[in-house]
Amino acid sequence: SIVQAIERIMVRFEVMKVKTNGSTVMLVSGIDDPRTRQEQLTGVVDAAIMIRACVFPHANVAGLTYHIGVHSGPCFGAVIGGNGAIFDLFGDTVNTASRTCSTAAVDSIQVSSVANGLI
Repeated sequence: SIVQAIERIMVRFEVMKVKTNGSTVMLVSGIDDPRTRQEQLTGVVDAAIMIRACVFPHANVAGLTYHIGVHSGPCFGAVIGGNGAIFDLFGDTVNTASRTCSTAAVDSIQVSSVANGLI
């Protein structure tokens, strides 16, 4: 499946899936990660390129479209809820990454100016 293919790519590039919401998958790097910020960001970008090249052509055949947004910066995480608790990330970095994704052209990867400056 598409999700399983993305998960294999995540392992290869040391990227972590925080959550899946509908057709959105939030991937992060740098949480409990000894690599430098540039190495973490490179892993995210390489994973995005691999996902675009290997996974999403199959999604397009199924009539699905995708948008990938890449941003870098600080955030914080928390466990929310009692029964059925979930982990989520918060902060301006998460909001900017979401906007970077939602404004990306269909079937493309959009990198924020902050992330671009670090690559």
